[in-house]
Amino acid sequence: MKKRIIAVCVLSLMVSVFICGCQNSSPDSSDTGGEMVTEAIADTEKTGRYSENIFENITLEKDIVYAVKKDSKQADTELKLDVYSPGGDTENARPVIIWVHGGGMYTGGKSESWEPAVMLASDLAKKGYVCISIDYRLDPEWEQNGTFNEAIKNAAEDVASAVEWVRENGAAYGMDDSKIVLGGYSSGAEIADNFYFSNYLCSEKTVDKSGIKAVISISGNRLFFDSSACSGDENVKCLILHGDSDDINPLSDAETFLSQLGERGEMKTMPGNGHFWLDNDEQKAFLEENITEFLLREVISEEYLWTK
Repeated sequence: MKKRIIAVCVLSLMVSVFICGCQNSSPDSSDTGGEMVTEAIADTEKTGRYSENIFENITLEKDIVYAVKKDSKQADTELKLDVYSPGGDTENARPVIIWVHGGGMYTGGKSESWEPAVMLASDLAKKGYVCISIDYRLDPEWEQNGTFNEAIKNAAEDVASAVEWVRENGAAYGMDDSKIVLGGYSSGAEIADNFYFSNYLCSEKTVDKSGIKAVISISGNRLFFDSSACSGDENVKCLILHGDSDDINPLSDAETFLSQLGERGEMKTMPGNGHFWLDNDEQKAFLEENITEFLLREVISEEYLWTK
């Protein structure tokens, strides 16, 4: 936001200098310059995109099948996603955020009211992003059967399928598949984190991770299979959002994850907050404000902000 204020101030100074120069030129030249200045100011005011809720409504397309996979019982299951788009938007190359829900890999879903992904998908779509909330394969019996590794590997492979769906279908929804963000809550964060930053679940030799520009991890955990991040573009950053009173995924696990990421990670901690984020407006604002600032810095280029 500071960059935006500075940019506007610089533009104002340039406008003043330009107008002064026009006063010493011919009337025709002055008129033309006035129109150019007005247009430049109007363009600068459009920078509310991606930083503010500039769209009143969103368009929600539900239950789009993005893959068919074998579930934990080896039965074919359709995997579905929901697409949240800014209503009435004419932009046709918008960053896309893929949200992975929580629920311990045995419960939950893309449309659960307790799921932060639903709130964030709606909010960020009003800022101009396209957001996708996905279902993935669950294993209700992984704890009894000791099949954690298989469960998280299946879920990570489903995230890879969702990314591939964006590449194949994104143009029809006005998505820019060179600006993909992965976000997750709780176990969904662990799936997204381990998918992108580790080669154990989905190796870069077999899975295309290009185009992913940032990762958002809310109330997640650490990398389970590596002592440090060993996969993905070294320039891709991860934002870790955590409560210091989380009794499900303790803050110490988030701090371990931060140390595993090194310079690729940053963490914002909410004092007194537990594992959940939809109990009050302060929690929601913490998520929205930190995610908005992170995306502006890591995904939305200055060139876009100052020229659109």
